[in-house]
Amino acid sequence: MNCRFISLIAGLLLASFAPSLWAAEAGALPSTTLKVVLERTDTGYRWKLVEEPVAALGPRQVLVRVRAVALNRGDLEVLAPSPDADLNGLVVASDAAGEILAVGGEVMDFKPGTRVTSLYFRNWLDGPMSDATLQGAHGASTHGVFAEYLVIDDTAIAPAPAGLTDVEAAALPTAGLTAWTALTAHGPVRRDDIVLVQGTGGVSTFALQFAAAAGARVIVTSSSDEKLARAKALGATNGINYKSTPEWSKRVLELTDGHGADVIVDVGGKATLAQSVQSLAFHGTLSLVGGLTGYDGQISAIDLIMKHASARGIYVGSRADYLQMSAFITSHGLKPVIEREFPVKQYEAALELLESGNFVGKIVLTF
Repeated sequence: MNCRFISLIAGLLLASFAPSLWAAEAGALPSTTLKVVLERTDTGYRWKLVEEPVAALGPRQVLVRVRAVALNRGDLEVLAPSPDADLNGLVVASDAAGEILAVGGEVMDFKPGTRVTSLYFRNWLDGPMSDATLQGAHGASTHGVFAEYLVIDDTAIAPAPAGLTDVEAAALPTAGLTAWTALTAHGPVRRDDIVLVQGTGGVSTFALQFAAAAGARVIVTSSSDEKLARAKALGATNGINYKSTPEWSKRVLELTDGHGADVIVDVGGKATLAQSVQSLAFHGTLSLVGGLTGYDGQISAIDLIMKHASARGIYVGSRADYLQMSAFITSHGLKPVIEREFPVKQYEAALELLESGNFVGKIVLTF
């Protein structure tokens, strides 16, 4: 029996007793990682950069070298006091992109070297949302993804679309997928549909890009003429400044010869719902995405009834939705709009820009 055969048998026996782990290259994997967590203060929470050991890799987990993390409105909302939950030490953020360094022995769909993004929900692969899904929201109901070396379940990641940088791919998991689901919840956007998008934040800008790429006519509302000009450069047909035109729903009807909007992506919430419903076309869809002005607004039932219209709540989407979005992005050569990149240690400046609302697209932090 030659030495080569003996070595092969020994390797197989060792693998049968030891946990499987496949790494991208020989050498020790990182033992510590930088991460950003919530720290309790007298007025709520703040972000804190810490260094901690890298968690042990489970059989259905992967180790990701995170290159970029995108911010979302929810990253500000968790800074408020939380009387019903202790968020101290919670790892923040839901949107990361990077490459896999190692995989657990039972991981079948990913391998080292694959570029991936996180998903907003840890365990929503397909089908309808459930209570179990809600318990797996990264950076909210479970630990987030803001770590330089991230151990994460293989159900909580997806391949990054080909052709996007890590910074661009990091913008997708929450804002991109929310916009995609808001537009497609009742079927794909059709050429010449009229889509109304509120504002120029992450979700709204993605909705504009997706709708324009599908051949729809897009109307954007904003308080800034400068932002409206940028929206038109991205493919919007019309812009409405809601400060100079407070009754913007009437302007929507004027611009569409009384037809209204076939799909409305409402991110404003309480202060925009009434006019959103008034702007709807017959058989239109109102996608309720956010609550920048509050989540306790009212929707006119009579307007929905008379127009045979529908209103639907949107809470990001599943991995299956993400893969559909990814294919659309690749086939149309779309590039996420990035307002600004910050190094990780400048996270306070990034949060200030996010809170100001003075941006178009996404804000991203990079390791």
